[in-house]
Amino acid sequence: MPVQTAPAKLSESELQDAIAEFLFTHDSGYLGTVGEDVPRVSPVRYYADEDFNVYIHSRGGSKFDNLAQNDNACLLVCTEFIDDLTKIRGIQVFGQAQVAEAGDPMFEMAEEFCPWQHTDDIHLIRIKPKEIIYVDSISGTKIKQRWTS
Repeated sequence: MPVQTAPAKLSESELQDAIAEFLFTHDSGYLGTVGEDVPRVSPVRYYADEDFNVYIHSRGGSKFDNLAQNDNACLLVCTEFIDDLTKIRGIQVFGQAQVAEAGDPMFEMAEEFCPWQHTDDIHLIRIKPKEIIYVDSISGTKIKQRWTS
């Protein structure tokens, strides 16, 4: 019977660095929201700030109906699976979402560091993280660790 080793554990500083490196080197993920009756997962493009707040532009859709009913949201950002179902790297950002329109101070602040051009007819979703789950089973060590704000 093979010997099972305990998952690696990062220090708080190492965990924050690993989350930042992954979060800032990707720009696409999946936004999960849930309303009264309908859960929804939407592919999105995002950017983030140094406090791990995530910003998403969107023109509309039922994700906004869900957020009007329930401001809890989750953003999943991950690599593709390698070889099997156990080799993956990624983060899940869990937090409270706020929606802003052009002219709103939060929208204008986020636009200052938006890395791409976009049309003016969009809304902004900001997810303020409560916790982030970091998973890395690609680097040779198995890590699954929780960061909380």
